[in-house]
Amino acid sequence: MTMPGSLLLIFVLAGTLAPDTVRASSVKIHEVLGGPAGYIDLHNTGAATIDIGGWSVQACTGAAAPVELATMPAGSEIPAGEHFLITGQGFGGTVQQLVVEAIVGDGEMLLDRRGARIDSVGWAPSSPCRENQAAVSCPGFAQARDAVSRDTDNNKADFGCILPID
Repeated sequence: MTMPGSLLLIFVLAGTLAPDTVRASSVKIHEVLGGPAGYIDLHNTGAATIDIGGWSVQACTGAAAPVELATMPAGSEIPAGEHFLITGQGFGGTVQQLVVEAIVGDGEMLLDRRGARIDSVGWAPSSPCRENQAAVSCPGFAQARDAVSRDTDNNKADFGCILPID
């Protein structure tokens, strides 16, 4: 028995991910601090190196859609258990793997090279970057997951306020 072409196309398209679909990945947004001295810390929680070249971070700024904050250069990788740090120009620390003008918005979204959402965090209830409930706002502090970057897809449960890294 053969399947009609249109029915086969429906099955193929049903398995295609939409750009805002959260995909399973071992890379998590581990910690965020906004501002020109801010940073976004990505954490590879998996057992293998992940190639993040061409991935992007989008900032939710109150506009209708997120805006691009950074694109990871070709060849960018995060070894198993390690971190990748995106920093604002005013960041004072010594480790800076990708520098942008400033970390802006009320949330950040990590997209793979195909534009599929990998992870996100939002600290405003209306932020399109939030997962389920918004993370608690942390003026003057960074927002971070626990040491293993636990991800329940609920920013309020997953992120807490901590002192920023140097």
